[in-house]
Amino acid sequence: MAKWIECTLGDIVTFQRGHDLPQSRMTGGIYPVIGSNGIIGWHNEYTTSAPCITVGRSGNVGNPHLCETNAWAHNTTLYIKEYKGAYPLFVYYLLFTLNLSNYAGGSAVPTLNRNHIHILPVRIPKDVADQKAIAHILYELDKKISVNKKINDNLAA
Repeated sequence: MAKWIECTLGDIVTFQRGHDLPQSRMTGGIYPVIGSNGIIGWHNEYTTSAPCITVGRSGNVGNPHLCETNAWAHNTTLYIKEYKGAYPLFVYYLLFTLNLSNYAGGSAVPTLNRNHIHILPVRIPKDVADQKAIAHILYELDKKISVNKKINDNLAA
């Protein structure tokens, strides 16, 4: 049975604010540009190595996105720049459970501050092997759901 530990989100990852890149400067390269809603364009440079996990920082706040390639994390996101020994795919699924949109500030446009989420308490398996096992089960379920959705879409068409 897995032993779970209590810590803060900042104990297991370090978030960094994404980088400015106007649409007019996107080159159409091989690296996806990840915004708060997912891929918003393509560029010939990247700011973060795979796996790139981002959460919406402004606009669509708190939604996690996983990119399994190198990517450009846009300034509308926070991205994980350091995993501190935590298994990235486990962290991705953990982020869904934290309801990060609840920590947004700002009145006109909601904004997520990394300093406000680094202090959030979390419980994680102490052993990375347990993190991997949990993450891979969830990943396989996500793949199956995606296949089933495509089948349903084809049947509906």
